[in-house]
Amino acid sequence: MPEKMKGIVPPPYEIPAERAGQRKETPKVQVPLLIRLFAWFCFLRAAIYLTFGLIVGTLPDSPTAAYLSLNFDSWPKQIPPEAVFYIQTVLYSVIGWRWVSRDWRARWGAMFVTGASAASALVHLTADYAAGAMNPLTPAQQGAVTLSIVLNLAVCGYLAFYPGMAQAFKETPWE
Repeated sequence: MPEKMKGIVPPPYEIPAERAGQRKETPKVQVPLLIRLFAWFCFLRAAIYLTFGLIVGTLPDSPTAAYLSLNFDSWPKQIPPEAVFYIQTVLYSVIGWRWVSRDWRARWGAMFVTGASAASALVHLTADYAAGAMNPLTPAQQGAVTLSIVLNLAVCGYLAFYPGMAQAFKETPWE
């Protein structure tokens, strides 16, 4: 018999051997495919921006660096393109990590951003029509705005209502 330790209370009875292995294991939650794809897409973008940052940083006078700085740097020109690429690398790495760890804040943040983007585009489109815009949108632009609204609403709806989505994201950090 093992030594008794002060403060440790033994259970009132022993668990029978035939019942000892009958504990129910919690089932693993299957992560939806689009969630995994989005996380890997974020990591891919982070790798691409890291490559861009290294190209611009090591070969600043090359035509490739000039092309990357001109076409892929959408931030204000007061910030060097190399810094922009490194900031975007960190940003997409953190987003991908939060999606892989299935943090509930990533889900709610994505739902907010996509829902807000769709609502904003819809409000601006409605306001332009109501005000009789001086420069109306071309049919191609109208199609792009409509497609953007539909896609953002689809992503928001997928994250909000897809079966098993709430179980795929951890609501508490200790689970």
